[in-house]
Amino acid sequence: MDVYRTFSLCLARLSSQSRPDRSCYGHGTCGHTSWRGIQCVYIDRFGNSYACILSLALRGLFVCVGSKTSACETSSLKRGDMKMIMANKFYYLRGGAERYLLDVSKRLEAQGHEIIPFAMKDVQNLETPYERFFVSQVETQRTRFDWQGLRTFGRMLYSFEAKKKMNALIKEVQPDFCHIHNIYGQISPSILDALQKNKIPVVMTVHDHHLVSPAYNVWAQGCGSQDIPRGVVRATFSRFHKDSLVASFAQVLAFRLHEMMGIYKHKVDLFLCPSVYMRSRLIATGFAAEKIRVLHNPVETERILPSYQHRGYFLFVGRLSPEKGGATILRLARFLPNIHFKIVGSGPEQEKLEQKGRGLSNVEFLGFRIGDALQELYHGAIAVLIPSRVQDNFPFTALEAHASGKPVIGSEVGGMGEIVQDRVTGFLVKPLDLHGWSEAVMRLWYDDDLQQQMSKAAREWVEKRFTIRAHDEQLMRLYEEVRRKIK
Repeated sequence: MDVYRTFSLCLARLSSQSRPDRSCYGHGTCGHTSWRGIQCVYIDRFGNSYACILSLALRGLFVCVGSKTSACETSSLKRGDMKMIMANKFYYLRGGAERYLLDVSKRLEAQGHEIIPFAMKDVQNLETPYERFFVSQVETQRTRFDWQGLRTFGRMLYSFEAKKKMNALIKEVQPDFCHIHNIYGQISPSILDALQKNKIPVVMTVHDHHLVSPAYNVWAQGCGSQDIPRGVVRATFSRFHKDSLVASFAQVLAFRLHEMMGIYKHKVDLFLCPSVYMRSRLIATGFAAEKIRVLHNPVETERILPSYQHRGYFLFVGRLSPEKGGATILRLARFLPNIHFKIVGSGPEQEKLEQKGRGLSNVEFLGFRIGDALQELYHGAIAVLIPSRVQDNFPFTALEAHASGKPVIGSEVGGMGEIVQDRVTGFLVKPLDLHGWSEAVMRLWYDDDLQQQMSKAAREWVEKRFTIRAHDEQLMRLYEEVRRKIK
């Protein structure tokens, strides 16, 4: 069979199939591949010839005869194959979303991919040559009726500046993808129109409840208002956001406008949910199930080493704010005066909680800790307490605790049960059930064998389910799934 005959058969195969297989009638290799997002078919090894002798367009495909050269690369997203925009309101380590996107970006860059950030300008931002494309800074912490407040309000609804900047960035870098994180408020979903216009596939990680509720947090049963009123006026007067009429009005109006436009539902190609819980919330709100995948956040098991010993205390790590349940730790300390508790973190409730805890000799406030200092505290704990009063999506503190070889006693909320296996790697308790919390604490305090058993089970569980490698392999498969679908 000569070269022309082989090539003709492969073209006939292409004409009958939109996506050819890897067979080439027993002579050489006919493979489906891509280059810079362009679908390709290559035919390899005709006798001793490896030269790429033909390239033409057929039904939107590039057909290359010969070996895979630099213009015909493998279809899986491997080293150096991808140029991606990472969009998030902040480009510095501020919270869980930023930690996730910065870690993922670093690992993708290590594989040779090019990551282009898109965010809001801020003096705390990491250095990047793409800062000229960032949107101007707006103040969202304080809400007021003045020019700055109106500017912020307009940005929340629909930012023409962000759309213009995104169009300019796309023209400059010609990306293959855009991976969106938290863009509401400071950027707005206007960038989705720019991405769709330029036919850029969009993946979005759902870090919080903002796609299903005007509030970022959804209270657990009995801990607060379950649902924000649908009406703008009623929601405004409920003061659900920052206990402010102005902030609540801006938040609910932006949410209802985007909901009415369907801008997220229709212009994001794939939603990545860290938990099954969040996936179910999206589906219940009307998002298409076929556009949602579960991708659990990972933990660095190679960096975080376990310790199965302890120094006789229970540990709380988190923001000192009402939704995190720091008050539960003080209630436990009063109820169990012989058991020691350490509280790590800072936040708006810090002064209030410290005042309430001054008469408790078994409570120690340690302030904000990171790095080795925090890891040392994890290693010394009997268990880590996570008494959240909101529906946590996928609490990273639970992952860190388990990776450190520590059981978790956590609130039975949101995606907590997807990390903590009840009575195997820890205990799940109703947020306000003081008896349940105290019983779980006492079981681990008095039963060293159980504590050791749960400690080892916790580490084994994260090594099995939540490793960096497993996460990244699945992420690349999902990127490729979207790329195939869009192209």
